[in-house]
Parts: sequence; C-alpha cells; structure tokens
Amino acid sequence: MQHNRKLTVHHPGDQLSPEEETLLMPWQVTDQETVFAHPFIDFVKERLRHPITGEEMTYYTVIPPVATVAVVAITAANEVLLTRQYRHPLRRAIYDLPAGRIEPAEDAAVAAERELREETACRAKRIERLGYEVPYPGGLKSGTYFFLAQDLEPVPEGQMLDEHEKIIIEAMPIQQVLDGIMTGKYVDGALQLGVLLAARKLGF
Repeated sequence: MQHNRKLTVHHPGDQLSPEEETLLMPWQVTDQETVFAHPFIDFVKERLRHPITGEEMTYYTVIPPVATVAVVAITAANEVLLTRQYRHPLRRAIYDLPAGRIEPAEDAAVAAERELREETACRAKRIERLGYEVPYPGGLKSGTYFFLAQDLEPVPEGQMLDEHEKIIIEAMPIQQVLDGIMTGKYVDGALQLGVLLAARKLGF
C-alpha cells in the first residue's frame, strides 16, 4: 500500500530531521531462507522489521559468491579494446568490456590483469583502479571494480577463454565509443560507466 509524506529536497550539509533519520536506518533481519543455491548465485528470502516503526516486509536478494572486475584497456592510439560476444538473455551479440569474476582470495587488480590477458591476449604495464559500482542495489548484493589499463603489449599465448566463451576483440577510438554510449549503441552498463570513468580520468 502506498503512503504519502511531505517531500523536502535537501542540499549538501543540510541537517536531517529525527523523522528523516529513521528513514535511513537499517532494517532488522528476523528470518532468512536460501530459496535457491548455486555455485554462481544464491537467491535469498528475508523477513525484515523496521527498528523504530515495527513495520515488517519480505525481501528477496540475489547474492553472487564473488564480485567482478571490468577493464577499460586503452591503446597507444587512444582506442578502447572492446569485447563482442553473444549474450543469451538479450538473444543477440553486444559490445562490452573485458571482465569477469574475482576468484576467492584474489585481489581485484590481479583479477583485472588476468581477465585482460585471457580475453584480449594483452598485458598492461600500467593498470589503476577507476571506481566501483553496485548495478542493482535494490536486489543485488555484489558489485564491479573498474580498472584503466594502459601501455598494452601482446602476450604470445593468445586468448585463453573459458569453455563455451566466444569473444571477438575490436579496437575503437574512445571518442567514437563515447558517442555510441550517448546514442544508445552500447547497452552494457559496465561498458558505459567504465568508459565514462576512463574518459574523465584521461581528459576526454
């Protein structure tokens, strides 16, 4: 059931009222059940209670076992190395970034270097963290670390892809990718945010 409340638009530095403070308090978990468990993902059902109002609700969360990394690899010609592959939920091939899971106990930067090498057959002499995002905080308990890779050089062994992984690599001028993001050509959220972060970092 919807309810109405008077809206106040705040600015940085504004003091919240005691009532508004209660709106941001963590809800208490009174019961939890794993509805579906899989090595790649868990689907969890929780019963929540608000600590002040006593309201209760049922909440569902998708919990991947690990976080992920995505790499914006920039060539000496200011091109972005994009991966292009079939994504079954969309029923078509799309552009995205070299990306993948962080293995248990693996450092995010090490995972970024590994994914870049495996998918693009390149290594980076310089790699630095750009940022972190949670794509769907309303239902997903995981996020993606973004890295900028520069001073690229090929590795002799070529691509080292997982089973059933089929990836084409395309090098595109960063300005062309930025234009494609603005026109809706690139639908992958990690590609959009990663390239925008890299462009800001590099002064484009």
